[in-house]
Parts: sequence; structure tokens; C-alpha cells
Amino acid sequence: MKTRKQKQIGQFQSAPTIHTPKLPPTLEQIRQRAQAIYRARGGGPGRELDDWLQAERELQAGKKPFPTD
Repeated sequence: MKTRKQKQIGQFQSAPTIHTPKLPPTLEQIRQRAQAIYRARGGGPGRELDDWLQAERELQAGKKPFPTD
């Protein structure tokens, strides 16, 4: 027979947590973030690759994919 304490502990035991891998950002999410970075820095040619790579890094780190500006 279980004691009251054992019953309480049993209530909080649940199925094991399944960790699913985080999906990488989509090309559309990267494009939109890179465009927001471009606008935020005032535009201008020559830094498109930098904007794209920064967008990828930010999204992979968990930043929201869509700009709020």
C-alpha cells in the first residue's frame, strides 16, 4: 500500500520529454530578416552578403523571424 507521500510523488511523474530538433529558418524568413537589416542600416549596396549572414545567425539563435518595424 502506498503512503500519502508516495501518492503525491506519483502524481507529478509524467511521460519522458521528447526533444525535437529545432528546424532551421526558411529562405523566406532569412530574406525578410536580411531585408529588415538592410533597411535598418540605411540601405546602400555592397553589404548584401553581410546582411544575409547576419539574418541567418540571428534566426538560428532564436530571434523572431519577422521584423516588428
